[in-house]
Amino acid sequence: MTTWWGLLVEDYLQIMGPGARNHSITALGHVRGTREEALEALRERALRYEPRHPVNPYRKLVYRDGEAFLMVLEAATGNYCYRFRVAELLWDSAPRPEPAG
Repeated sequence: MTTWWGLLVEDYLQIMGPGARNHSITALGHVRGTREEALEALRERALRYEPRHPVNPYRKLVYRDGEAFLMVLEAATGNYCYRFRVAELLWDSAPRPEPAG
C-alpha cells in the first residue's frame, strides 16, 4: 500500500533587523508512494526551490541532514534558512483522487 506524503518547507526569514525572525511552514505539494520516493521528490524540489526572500542572494547552499534538506541563502541583508522535510499525510478534509489505472 502506498501513502500520501506532504512535501514541506519551513522558512526562517530574517526580517526587520538583527534578531527578528519569522517562521512558517508551507506544503510545496503532495506525492503518493513510498517514503523513499517522497524523499527523492523532496530532494528535487529543494534543489530547484526559489524563495521570494532574499531577492538577490549571492550564494545558495543545499545540504542533506538525514531525511531533511537544508538551504542557506547568503545575501547582503543576512542569511536566510529553509528546511525541507516529508511528512505522512494522516488526514485531509478534502478527498484525494485515486490514481487512474
